[in-house]
Amino acid sequence: MDSVKNCIIALALLMLLPCFVSAKYMAVLETLSPNDLLTRQEKLYLTDVLRGQAVYILPAEQNWTIMTRENINVMLPPGKTIEECEGSCLAETGKNIAADYVAQARISQFGKSLAISVELYETASGKLVSSFAGRGETVDDIEKIIKEQSPTFFRKARDNALNGFGYVTPNSSFSFSGSKKFIVEIQTTPAGAIPTIDGKAYPQCTSTPCKIQLESGEHRLLVSKERFVDLDTIVNVTENNQVVKMELLSNVGFIDVDPQISDEFKELSPVTVVINEKRANLGKNELAPGIYAVRLSHICYDPIELNIALQMGETKTIADSMKRGIGALELEAMNNGEPLAVPVIVNGNVMGSTPFSGVVPLCSKIEVEYDSVRREVPVSVKWHEVVKKSFDINELQPVVVAQTNDTLQSAEVPAQNADDKKVQQDTLLQAEPVPADSSKPKRIWGGVTAGLIYNDFYNTHFGLNNIRHGSENNISVNGEDDLLNNFWGVGFKAGMSGKYILSPYITLHGDFALAFRQGVGVSNLSVFLSWNNPSLAKEKSDIKVKYSVKQLNFDMPLLVRASIPKILYFEAGPMVSFNAYSKTVAEVTDIYGTVTYEENGGLKAAELDAVLGIGTTRNIGRNVFDFDLRIVIGLTRIGNGEDSPKTLQGQLSATYWFL
Repeated sequence: MDSVKNCIIALALLMLLPCFVSAKYMAVLETLSPNDLLTRQEKLYLTDVLRGQAVYILPAEQNWTIMTRENINVMLPPGKTIEECEGSCLAETGKNIAADYVAQARISQFGKSLAISVELYETASGKLVSSFAGRGETVDDIEKIIKEQSPTFFRKARDNALNGFGYVTPNSSFSFSGSKKFIVEIQTTPAGAIPTIDGKAYPQCTSTPCKIQLESGEHRLLVSKERFVDLDTIVNVTENNQVVKMELLSNVGFIDVDPQISDEFKELSPVTVVINEKRANLGKNELAPGIYAVRLSHICYDPIELNIALQMGETKTIADSMKRGIGALELEAMNNGEPLAVPVIVNGNVMGSTPFSGVVPLCSKIEVEYDSVRREVPVSVKWHEVVKKSFDINELQPVVVAQTNDTLQSAEVPAQNADDKKVQQDTLLQAEPVPADSSKPKRIWGGVTAGLIYNDFYNTHFGLNNIRHGSENNISVNGEDDLLNNFWGVGFKAGMSGKYILSPYITLHGDFALAFRQGVGVSNLSVFLSWNNPSLAKEKSDIKVKYSVKQLNFDMPLLVRASIPKILYFEAGPMVSFNAYSKTVAEVTDIYGTVTYEENGGLKAAELDAVLGIGTTRNIGRNVFDFDLRIVIGLTRIGNGEDSPKTLQGQLSATYWFL
């Protein structure tokens, strides 16, 4: 930033007296050369290069008009060609085409080299205003000579034209043409939608289908209906009784719950469905788009827990086969208080003898055999718990007791809440192992992220409002805010992402991304030098400033994300950004040329920012993606100067979750 200040201070001493310039026309005629020296395409190209330099040096903002090739050819007198004159004759040609100044290049051969001579005439006086000449081996060399000499060449025309005033002719004409109206019928599938036309509701058309009278031309039509997506379109009205048909899409999705269990257990008890901690139904459940925690439980099976990202119009089906749950049983048999060793039969199979200790499937029929008679033991095994039972063979034999509500509740308790009643590890090894994550939703996610960055600055004047000056003078700048207003750029970022799901509604989210930022600002400024001595006149200099920045940063945001049912999430939090590389370039141009200043590594090592964002989660096939838009507001300045900029970014990102 100091480089920009120093450049402006130096150029502020180069002053011009204020003046007014009337509109001037500059004609750049076709380059001439012997027929066998250059091709026609080469001559046209060199003419375009010279004309392009005129556009740059004599901008329209200073009331200059550079005549095009077509303008010149049209305004030549009949039967007259540009090639018929040279030298002072060019001034006469300029008068014929109504140009104030006329320039032309001529290519000739000098030994084995190419030679160029360019002349500029004022058509009113016929005097030669400027000229230059040079030599080169190729056409490329000639092009370089034109670009090097043209700034000084055309500035002499600008200096020569610093007199007179320009006038603007106001347009006082007026005309009116009424618009024709037509009758339009609006139809939707399904019917009953509410239409608005150009943002307005019409009492004669409050529900589709309906008819309305509209002016011819394009109109914005928006129809809305509960449980359907708003449909926004442009309708071109061209005739009477025009019919506009619109088909609405449902804005809900469905989770179809149809788990597979044994028929005998269906009669015993239905599957319990819980979605986002609320009871739901078997079959189709109509839901708004969003992320849902679904839990299926049955008194005889292991619970199933999963997270589902539901999109608009989508049906997600849960048709998994539920796995038979297990518990542990400690059983002893007694005969009038004395222990017995009798066979233990589970679901018709002998599993051991009393005293018995082992894993038993839920909802099993448990029996003991004494004196060749099987006796059913009235006991209910509970999910992932140890049940102890002492059975006296002299008890009356009741029908097997149905599973109680206590059993149902225990089956719905997640494994992580039953640590105090876990089956002993050596006992569980006798049965088929239960997957560790079968009852635990996934909480930690990892992925990759990439996106585009819109880069801007705020809260700075780039030092233009505080230029150092001597004790005998003062320096001020007109248009100091223009450089900031014109500054912007586009970059990109890529890196890794991670999140920890605290609940279906709250998530912690973090990134580690490499971000390339860049921006360019261009402004035309006026620098004024005033003296403390009242006898000295105030001086002015017009300059053009081009300021550019490139940064390579490591961004590390840590955000809290809040999800809402309608597929959106909001996120906010701090971001620390570490600068790994930076380069600033300042180019200052006045009538004497351009001076360039560069600085590498002049920014702070770190900055602190605030991040606000909004996004959505989508399932594409079996893959999960996040799409979000973030606003990054700098809390600290990127440089050490008091007027150093603060960053202002817009980030459009996509994240693919694969871990």
